[in-house]
Amino acid sequence: MQNLFLQWLDERTGIPTLCDKIRHWSVPTGYCRFLPTMIIFAFVLQAITGVFLWAYYSPSAQSAWESLFFLQFVLPGGWMIRGIHHFSAQLLTVLLGLYLLGLVFSGKYRSPKEFVFWSAFILFLFSLASSLTGDLLSWTLSGFSATLVRVRFLQMIPLIGEPLFRIVCGGTEFGTLTIPRFLVLHILVFGGGFFVMTILWRFFDHRSTAIADGQCDSQGNTQSNIQGNVQSNDKTSQSKYNCNRRRVPFWSSEVLKCSLAWIFVMAVILLLVYRQPILHAIRPDLFSVHENLPREASLGVHLGAPADPAGFYDAARPEWSFRALYHFCNLKVNGENGEIDVFPGERKYIPIFVVTGCLMIYALLIPVIGRLKIGHYFNVAMVLFLFLSVGYLTYASYRHDYADPAMESFRQDEAKAERIAERAVELCLAPDGIPPTGSLTLLQRDPLLQGPVLYAQHCAICHPFKPLDGEQEHPDFQPISCETPKGPNLYQPIRKKWIEGFFDTKRIRSDDYFGKTKFASGTMVGYVRGELKEISKDEDTDGELLDQLIDVLYADAQRDRLRVETPNGVEGLAEEQLELFATFNCGQCHKLYAQTKKPVIQAPDLRGYMSRDWMMGIIADPVSTRYYGPAIGKDKGNDEMPSFYLSPEESVLSREEIETLVDWLRGKWYRFRVPSPDAANEP
Repeated sequence: MQNLFLQWLDERTGIPTLCDKIRHWSVPTGYCRFLPTMIIFAFVLQAITGVFLWAYYSPSAQSAWESLFFLQFVLPGGWMIRGIHHFSAQLLTVLLGLYLLGLVFSGKYRSPKEFVFWSAFILFLFSLASSLTGDLLSWTLSGFSATLVRVRFLQMIPLIGEPLFRIVCGGTEFGTLTIPRFLVLHILVFGGGFFVMTILWRFFDHRSTAIADGQCDSQGNTQSNIQGNVQSNDKTSQSKYNCNRRRVPFWSSEVLKCSLAWIFVMAVILLLVYRQPILHAIRPDLFSVHENLPREASLGVHLGAPADPAGFYDAARPEWSFRALYHFCNLKVNGENGEIDVFPGERKYIPIFVVTGCLMIYALLIPVIGRLKIGHYFNVAMVLFLFLSVGYLTYASYRHDYADPAMESFRQDEAKAERIAERAVELCLAPDGIPPTGSLTLLQRDPLLQGPVLYAQHCAICHPFKPLDGEQEHPDFQPISCETPKGPNLYQPIRKKWIEGFFDTKRIRSDDYFGKTKFASGTMVGYVRGELKEISKDEDTDGELLDQLIDVLYADAQRDRLRVETPNGVEGLAEEQLELFATFNCGQCHKLYAQTKKPVIQAPDLRGYMSRDWMMGIIADPVSTRYYGPAIGKDKGNDEMPSFYLSPEESVLSREEIETLVDWLRGKWYRFRVPSPDAANEP
């Protein structure tokens, strides 16, 4: 009965026969016999991890980067899945390249293995195309800009270039419609195409092996009857079939060796996933980790800054696999007037379409050329030349970017993009999380990132921004150049040391305070250098009182709003502290808490001095009587500072921009982790 059942099953399905063939499966020996199984293993890793990534990926401009952030930092183990997917794709390209080189150098691309070579070459192209489309799907600043440049090259193609560009982009510009198109290309076209071509590749390899085995007897001698597969007048037929190959059963030590090959691939991928902490442990001076971010920031694939379609990242670079083409497109030669581009803008189509097109045609003709012995030698020499050229151009590209002194601006832009990426992660980790409008909104409202930009555009015209004399530079406050300083230096203006400068006889007249303004010879400077100097001579009494007055002003500077005044007193201030202002005659010029008499001289209101509300007010309208008022004399009233916000209709800066600028000047922004105490942070 059992034999009858197996016979019936074999007649209907062929499964028993297939199982028997698998059980007696034998494979040829050779040094490169493990590359195909390593390639398939890397692709399987990509497919499995890709399904997980696809389940969490959201293809839109407001959520693509955010979904990857969730995978990297929120989903347990998501960073590992993302890292394995990325690096298995990179390793797959390497393995396919080595496999193709092995075919050419060993001559196993010739008859009857032409289709094996062609299918492997198509697999190689699919792996490159998957890297191109996957680069955009991350929706990072670098991936967006680099992909935009590459896709714009389509517009160089006559007649069909512009329609192709619109089809790929989903419109005239990159945006939300672009991401689903690239997702379809990445998963269905190139991923699915890779799967189908892998099946054909293995079929062609099996078929060519069967053809070759049919030409050899059990002793490895070529048979005269070739069953019509190869013509008898082919002078190279004797060299096309390796009849001296030895075959061994797969279900023996071979399956163990294949398993070791898979383990090797997985080990390499995991080393790449953990590369940053490993390199940091070996050379902490060269390789850093993100100490102020979760450990996931230093594991797996680096998550760059989210893309901003309104801007462009000039330092964008393609993946390593396209570095050679990138450098070739941007080759320069020395001319009479300096370096000139070999392929200027209007000629970029030559390396991108003409040269690469010719190379692809040659690659398809390699099996045809190799039918002759001299053609085989030509192929070996040509492929070796191309391999060395690609390697050199890739090396030259990296050397040019990271060793050439002329590329300092590139390295600065890259470092800036890295800071934006770290800041984006930090802001997304805040308790409020990511708003519905996406992470880009957080960056656009972030004082740490936008404050320096606003200051450079609107304030650095008059106000320097650099450490005071004798101070070290704060890591969060990079100096901003001021070509024509006319106002005080606003470097961390809410510190006690900065406020103390207004009561120092030398510092108040320095360029960091009133030295470049008309107030250098005004009432305040005269008071500090005269009356206050006399009062401060008695260090046992008035010297201590002056420190107490500065403490009150410093405490106000740390607040967001004015103190509340009631008939019973002023919020947070004792009667003795209020009397300090009277001791130093501040009420003659300045409006004060609990003051009944109007000041004799117009000077800034000291209620809530340098608080958030006070700083926003003076930026919005310095001509207000709360501050300097209109110019009413040589050393009185507003100097040259314009009003930045009088009303929504009359404004240079919006209310939100003023808030961002003030928060940056005050050093008030969200931190994921409080940094260790530093002298530069102390007031």
